[in-house]
Amino acid sequence: MEYLVLFVLFVFGLTVGSFLNVLIYRFSERENLKGILKGRSYCPNCKTPIKWYDNIPLISYLVLKGRCRHCGWKIPLRYPLVELLGGITPVVVYLLYSDQGWLTVFSYTLMVYILLVISLIDWKTFEVPDTLSLGGLVAGLALSFFRPDITSTESFIAALIGAGVVVLLILLYYFLKGIVPLGLGDAKVLAMIGAFEGYTGVYCSLFLGAIFALLFFLPQVVRNRSLQFAVPFVPFLSLGAVIGLLCRKLGILSFLYGGA
Repeated sequence: MEYLVLFVLFVFGLTVGSFLNVLIYRFSERENLKGILKGRSYCPNCKTPIKWYDNIPLISYLVLKGRCRHCGWKIPLRYPLVELLGGITPVVVYLLYSDQGWLTVFSYTLMVYILLVISLIDWKTFEVPDTLSLGGLVAGLALSFFRPDITSTESFIAALIGAGVVVLLILLYYFLKGIVPLGLGDAKVLAMIGAFEGYTGVYCSLFLGAIFALLFFLPQVVRNRSLQFAVPFVPFLSLGAVIGLLCRKLGILSFLYGGA
């Protein structure tokens, strides 16, 4: 029975992953929300609507050998990878948090999906859609009233801390250097992470995110001998948040939320 649940979650996640690709592309192209949610999927190159049999997650990519059936456009590897991550996410979250109930599994799965979408959008455009970050914040706060693994008090306070820390860093760095190191989009994302994941998520996202970002961009720092260049920080915050899920489950940093 357990294997059947995991299989259903994986197949469901693959389908969601296909939809996440639509969100990533259309938000990156700055389409309005009505346009994003309306209409069939189409080839980004030739704009031809995609038939259902060419839109089966992973399978269609393999059958078409990674190319559009109509124009031969090479489909970026990002598409099947996002679909695969969409399938893996609920499986891993279920394995970690099934003992906390389905609402907790749903909440963390939703958080990871939102983080995946906004991370790839931020990487491409250096922008974070408020529809996703603020919408996720509201969802995280609302769900905290019904989840057994986090209190609504922790959710609200962690969200405030997440946003407040980023705003404080912006003000301090601007006062000292005259430069804005982060954007308000980062504050909204960290607030959303706090709403879903509590204090552990905020700490892991900010601390680990900064380390991952520095390591990733270290060659550029050395080459330019400066930290003054644009960095899409949301992907690194998101990676820290995902690791924070494991930390929370294992009780690492449990002192942050009074765990045993």
